[in-house]
Amino acid sequence: MVRGLLLDLDGTLADSIAALKTVYRDFLAGFGIAGSAEGFAALNGPPLAEVVARLREAHGLTGGPAELLARYRALVDAAHGAAPPAEGADALLRQARADGWRIAVVTSSPRAAALGWLERTGLAPLIDAVVGGDEVTAGKPAPAPYRLGVERLACRGETALAIEDSRQGATAARAAGLETLAIAAPDDRENWPAGVRFIARLADAGEILRRCDR
Repeated sequence: MVRGLLLDLDGTLADSIAALKTVYRDFLAGFGIAGSAEGFAALNGPPLAEVVARLREAHGLTGGPAELLARYRALVDAAHGAAPPAEGADALLRQARADGWRIAVVTSSPRAAALGWLERTGLAPLIDAVVGGDEVTAGKPAPAPYRLGVERLACRGETALAIEDSRQGATAARAAGLETLAIAAPDDRENWPAGVRFIARLADAGEILRRCDR
């Protein structure tokens, strides 16, 4: 039996949410528009191209889709360059590998950006597969990214565990049939997909993996 551990990148494996909030605000500020916490939260999950398309439509941004995407992607790449791994990320990945889990990163960021971050942080040798948001036609909250991740790990949905930090990401994982852990504060645990189990931080997933091994 092959067990698969599939992790989101931003806000889950990478401590990058604060940096990405700055990216969102700086991108809109370039057009004289003030971003909001609610606006950013609504865009936490979908692929980058969809994020930019939504911003373009919502705010009437000038410029073509490709130009705007390139502008936003450059900001994201810079943010990823400075983002460290989440607390406990290295220990969790090493524990999972030692216990026989195959590991995938399933992200809405472009595949190249995810691979670059993994290489820079030294976590790449611990990862068996990466699914980028630019590799699927329907990104999170659609199940396609997680289905592709399961396929690349050569495991089955019923033997896989996903870890997410956003409602849209958790919706994608649950729709793909995966048991799902969600990193969320105690006061932010309403209106999540049914069946999600909550943890306060990534490091808390280690004990759950140990229980799965018993």
